[in-house]
Amino acid sequence: MSLATFVGCSGETPDPPPEQTSTSCDFVLPAGGAPAPSGDLRINEVMTGNDGAWVDEIGETDDFIELVNIGDRALDLGEYALGEKLGEATRLPQQTLGPGETALFWADDAPEQGPRHLPFKLSSSGARVLLWSPSCALADAMDVPELPRSESYARLPDGTGEPSICRYATPERENGESCDPPEPPSLDDDFKFAPYPWPEPFPAIAGPLVISELSLRPAGFVEVLNASGEAVALDGFALRLSALAPGQALPGEGAGVPLAWPAPSAALAPGERVSVPVSAADTAEIEASPDFEGVVTLWQAGRPEPSDRIDFMAWPEGASLARVPDATGAPRFCEAASPGAANDGCAELSGRPLASGRARRLETAGDFDALSKGGTEVGEAGVKFVVDMAANDTVHLLSTEKWALHYTFIREQIQREPHLDRCDPEQAAEFNTGWGLFSQSEYFRVEGRRFLLGTLVQHTNGAKTVEFAPGDKIVGAQMRRAFFAAMKAVPDPEAWSIRPTEARQIAEARAIEGTAPLVGPNAPYRGLTYQPLNPAEGFGTLTFVPGRELESAELGPNVIVVTDDVPNETAFMGGLITEAFQTPLSHVNVLARGRGTPNMALRGARDDGRLKGLFGKLVRLEVRATDFDLREATAQEADAYWEARKPKGERLSPALDVSVRGIVSLDAANYAMSDSIGSKAAGMAELYRVSGVGAYCPPDLIPLYVPPAAFAIPFSHYMDHFEASGAAELLAELEQDPEFRADPRAHAEGLAEVRARMLEHPVDPALLSEVEAAIERRFGGGRVRLRSSSNTEDLATFNGAGLHTSTSGDLEAESSSIEDALRTVWSSLWNTRAYDEREFGHVEQARAAMAVLVHQAWQSERAQGVAISRNALDATRDSQYYINAQIGEASVTNPAPGVTSDEIVYTPPPRTIKAEYHARSSLTRGRDVLSFPEVQRLGCVLGSIHDHYRPLVDPKGENRLYAMQIEWKLIGPERRLLVKQARPYSFGALAAPGDCREY
Repeated sequence: MSLATFVGCSGETPDPPPEQTSTSCDFVLPAGGAPAPSGDLRINEVMTGNDGAWVDEIGETDDFIELVNIGDRALDLGEYALGEKLGEATRLPQQTLGPGETALFWADDAPEQGPRHLPFKLSSSGARVLLWSPSCALADAMDVPELPRSESYARLPDGTGEPSICRYATPERENGESCDPPEPPSLDDDFKFAPYPWPEPFPAIAGPLVISELSLRPAGFVEVLNASGEAVALDGFALRLSALAPGQALPGEGAGVPLAWPAPSAALAPGERVSVPVSAADTAEIEASPDFEGVVTLWQAGRPEPSDRIDFMAWPEGASLARVPDATGAPRFCEAASPGAANDGCAELSGRPLASGRARRLETAGDFDALSKGGTEVGEAGVKFVVDMAANDTVHLLSTEKWALHYTFIREQIQREPHLDRCDPEQAAEFNTGWGLFSQSEYFRVEGRRFLLGTLVQHTNGAKTVEFAPGDKIVGAQMRRAFFAAMKAVPDPEAWSIRPTEARQIAEARAIEGTAPLVGPNAPYRGLTYQPLNPAEGFGTLTFVPGRELESAELGPNVIVVTDDVPNETAFMGGLITEAFQTPLSHVNVLARGRGTPNMALRGARDDGRLKGLFGKLVRLEVRATDFDLREATAQEADAYWEARKPKGERLSPALDVSVRGIVSLDAANYAMSDSIGSKAAGMAELYRVSGVGAYCPPDLIPLYVPPAAFAIPFSHYMDHFEASGAAELLAELEQDPEFRADPRAHAEGLAEVRARMLEHPVDPALLSEVEAAIERRFGGGRVRLRSSSNTEDLATFNGAGLHTSTSGDLEAESSSIEDALRTVWSSLWNTRAYDEREFGHVEQARAAMAVLVHQAWQSERAQGVAISRNALDATRDSQYYINAQIGEASVTNPAPGVTSDEIVYTPPPRTIKAEYHARSSLTRGRDVLSFPEVQRLGCVLGSIHDHYRPLVDPKGENRLYAMQIEWKLIGPERRLLVKQARPYSFGALAAPGDCREY
């Protein structure tokens, strides 16, 4: 099917439907001008500057026109025509459009691409869209103003509202009543588990007498409560106190120190209590233990199991341990004891010291946070647990800082083996041998294992899950056993569920559904309202700035910004809260990591009760893995924070070699030439040399497909232009001007003048001739990409990514000439944001220089994105890769407003192969951007690049969080994988744990 274009009354039309009275139209307005919209088909939404808000069927980000049927009966689109000027219009393809349905057409002047593609384009500076009815009357018109990038002109609500500019385009979706950020695509599981009805109470206590309160440090009493409905005689009961240690089974009936039980003739009425005294002699053995670790057991004669039992450790001096509520609640540490009274008045301790990095239960409000501290995960916090099946299913909750692995704890605390330093090669080898043997017995078999090993995980959406490592051969019955054992160690068991994390575990969970609470793998990613991007602390005045104004707003390190969208470029700020979700690899988050400033997303932030009363006030913002803290701050603590962050010592001095001149072919260059062609060009040059392939990867990966015939224009030519244009002299004068340093407006205007001089001064004719000849010879003319490649990127303590401008040039186009493109890239070194970031990074401005990387431009790519050779959401996981993927030409790092991409954590072999999605693309209409084989192939390429670059980037092996970041595309119908960039990835201020725990 094709679109027919009609000019005036000429041309032929298809046979009209019966009700059409004219077979040709002149497409002119009546003498009275444009009439009011008539009929049921309306222009609903128009975009004239699409830069990734929506993509067509081959991935192109073309401008579009959306129509909507506002009537109550179906319409035939083939009876209508669309145009962008009088006297000419295009008949639409035949299609039945039902009531309320929309139809999208691409204004790309490419009708050969299909019936939805119109033979005209729309001007980004303003356009008119005209819809003509079957009777040749004007059915609707929309005068579209100049629109910001990727924003639309839409009727709110659909079809009937007055058109207005909306930051969030909604093609093929309802426009809504107002212009609001869209909800991200839901990550629903395609299956459900049977519900589990929790018993009341849980855990059940045998009774009839229960231990309701303990006061043991200093020695005081044990309180026993009659929790039954009848009087209970005390004869036949015995209360014993025993010391415990990891790996030790709970004591039998005759073990431990007997406490002074009341006379046999006594009895307790229902709800009555008795307080049993405890002396210092009774607790002496426990006091001598490293963690004041023990158990109180209440035995009843003739019964094999105790009436009640409470184990304990890490007892805060002066506190009591009480069940809240008395008869059925979990033990909690209270500030003071309440002998003879109900425990509902317990003032719970906010936290306690856990000196050995372990707890038997979560018994204060701060226990989980204390144990999970030190984790490198973003978006979740975890506490590892061990269930010792040889010791009555005793549960040990482990500190992340103290115990990197379950095995580490078991080896040292239960098996009593000496500590091994994993940073020492010989000791690490011994450790790994033991870890391997342990894994064989405790992970890779079902029968004969002693331990069940899992993690308590709290997620940002509030979900609480019990999880087991992928590859663990644990079966459903063992998962259930571990779960209920762990639930006896938490105060809120009904909030938790088992979350199987890979296909085998899902199958095992099926065998136990209905007998334990279960959720699907995507449970943590549904209903998200909070997203931590860069966990950090910051101080500043909490200020709302609309997204459209961020690029020009006067901010600074003493401002915490709340904005309605994800900015692509911003001035320096002290912290950022966006109402729209971000991607971890977006430019704004890369900047936050480099600055060490907090960055988060919070839906509806302006109206959130935690923020509303603090706008305009000095605040402290702390972004954490699963939540955030925002409070009013004092000037003294803010001043101390800002003073501590001031750059100190000598400035970073970027490497600069200006002896290299002329075109540099990248296939003849290497990574060591970054001092003359910049880190980006040198990084691409080294891609030509990658020769290794992993054991589990296909050999046809090598050589990598990289931009062919790429070349660089070295620093020396930038320096020539910088000097000849007068920009260097002007910058030197500005930097001596106190106003340039102190006044943000004068600062920005001065740098704009530096750029203007570079943009106006002609490029050296000999160089321009050489560059244009190289483009013609290597790429056959046509459109090419000119990309920034400075010497201020990828420095040891300064990332510098996303600060400069890359652009396209065309030998045959006046508006995008090679000369203009070259000057644009050169001058972007002095973008205000680039200058300010270098200043904050303590980089020597006088040695900053810009080279230019040139390669062919690709159009109609099927997919593109960024990938990291380490898990960017959990930096200690070097056995996993992180991938952001987006369909077509839409950018991952500079997304259009409201657009999300696929976010994947991929585990390659030899571990259990798995692709876990943390977010979904909003552009794919529900499909995956990458097939699983494509994810695997991308993983193989990442592995090869990671291994090849390591001796170049980290020759001494000192960077324990070493990772490489690549930019990639899938080109053409065959979806060939192209790698267009490789650079070191920085985790910013995150420090690697000091025990070499990476795995």
